[in-house]
Amino acid sequence: MPDDIPIADALFSALLNQDEDALDAIELHRAAECARVRAVICTADPGAIDLDLGLSVFSNEYVTSFFEGPRAFFMSAGASVHAMLTGGQSNVMADFSLSFDSNFADDMRAAIAGENIQQVELDRVKEILLLKARNPKVQFDALPFLIENTRLTRDNPDNERPLNTLIAFRMLDHLDWNVFRDDPGRFVFDIPYEKLKSLLRPDAEAYLSELRASEYVIHQEAKSARTQALLLRFARLWHENRKPDKKRILCELLHFSIHKLGAILLTELHLIWSGMTSDLGAPFFGPITGRSKTMLKDIRGMAWDMTLLRVMEQIATTSQFGSFFIPYFVSIDRRWRHLLRLNPVRLMLVDDAQRRVLFAHNKELEFQRVLGECMQIELQSEMAPEKVEARRRSAQAIRLNTMQQLVTEEEKGWLNAASVSR
Repeated sequence: MPDDIPIADALFSALLNQDEDALDAIELHRAAECARVRAVICTADPGAIDLDLGLSVFSNEYVTSFFEGPRAFFMSAGASVHAMLTGGQSNVMADFSLSFDSNFADDMRAAIAGENIQQVELDRVKEILLLKARNPKVQFDALPFLIENTRLTRDNPDNERPLNTLIAFRMLDHLDWNVFRDDPGRFVFDIPYEKLKSLLRPDAEAYLSELRASEYVIHQEAKSARTQALLLRFARLWHENRKPDKKRILCELLHFSIHKLGAILLTELHLIWSGMTSDLGAPFFGPITGRSKTMLKDIRGMAWDMTLLRVMEQIATTSQFGSFFIPYFVSIDRRWRHLLRLNPVRLMLVDDAQRRVLFAHNKELEFQRVLGECMQIELQSEMAPEKVEARRRSAQAIRLNTMQQLVTEEEKGWLNAASVSR
């Protein structure tokens, strides 16, 4: 493989294709460049690190792992140095991050507040909180559901659900976890509940106000609108013919991504492809493939779900002093969990120096092959380095109003097409 190919791409290709010769060549000629690269490689090898937290997380119905597991090898400069010093044994700093959808987060808030909720909901909350009580490396990440809930406070400033949920999560920092572990459901804080809630409220209000105005959240909203436009185009393509041509649909969506969205949305395209081709089907896309009467509204929610997966990707690439974060997503949405489990990440490679990340999902080689065939038809020129870099810059500068306008156009296109087909 030529040395002018970025080291991340060279390593990714070699690992994905299990090309031992390419790996040997990288070790011989480009080992120094690998010092800036971190990788998580999923495996069933018993010598790898268990991603199940030792807590049977993989068997929990409501928790979905970002990585395929069940174990993984971790590659980084720090891990390699430690292995050299210990004869091949290295300690990897890994923290487990649990993110939540807004509905599960609200159930957790209600449980902490002592509200009268259904027993099944309370049991779900207890089950998740026990993960943290039994393992101090488990961290709860409130940002994903807060990003989703900023819409609620923009549309209705009096809606305090996001505020109360954030306060509840911050109260967990003051919880006696030993008491909870021994008596699940008993919430004992270091100061009385109402006083603690009042003390935390001002900072929580300030944080949410800052979050609503932050460029980061606006950027996530723009990405959600972009995904919404992609899903609307998928709906039009799916219903163009009585028997959908799945490969043609993927090629058309790739074309749409490049020429309308300004970026190749690999994660979203992979989700759509797996949904179309899964032998088990993909209920998540049911509102589209089944032509639901509420499809336009449903697609907006689906786009937010897929945006949260992008947030999890960012969490997975985070590092503190060479550590790794292992994300899990907690949701009561059965359809969304099913889709995520069709698309676990098998390989993640991060070049911290170049701020680049590459993911390989389940059945990645098959997906890449079909994408390659689409490219050869008419889009090969779009993969020139200068055009790829231009799309990266475009994706970073995505504008919310531009994407919202595109969503409006796609909705009109769907309505027009639907009226003609009646």
